[in-house]
Amino acid sequence: MPLAPQSHQGQHGEAFVFSMASAAGLLANKPFPDVDGVDWTIGYAGILGTVRSPKIDVQVKSSSSPRGDAEHWHYRLRRKHFDALAGPGFALRRYLLLVTVPSEASEYAVCDADRMELRRAAYWVSLAAERTPASTPGPAVLVRVPRCNLLNPSRLLALVAGDEAGAAA
Repeated sequence: MPLAPQSHQGQHGEAFVFSMASAAGLLANKPFPDVDGVDWTIGYAGILGTVRSPKIDVQVKSSSSPRGDAEHWHYRLRRKHFDALAGPGFALRRYLLLVTVPSEASEYAVCDADRMELRRAAYWVSLAAERTPASTPGPAVLVRVPRCNLLNPSRLLALVAGDEAGAAA
């Protein structure tokens, strides 16, 4: 039985992030059980700059019809997921990764003899400076994800190293 479309889309988004971590030479681990709002812990095995074995926690969301303006994607994040990322005090830095995906699952990956191309892009945002619980009422919080925070392997490595400025374009 095939995956339901929403599950298939989410799986593609997580595979996209895993592939990017792999391309950056990073470790990617899925917490089990998933009870803390973290989809992946991504880390570096060894010394990176002045830090030994740095890591970040990420929550991955995907959208096949992203909305926004010229500078930001606008993503409605369930309050429970927002609260798991927002505010200070986490042992590891936490990020929301928004993966934009094609509307047709058949376009998620295109392969030929030279490469496998995963379609669309990933963007990151830190919610560490946001208030928690969110001050806006309702079941979801609108999160603005900067389009300039386009993720690639070197920028993901910069996030793990604690260099948010280096991870932004």
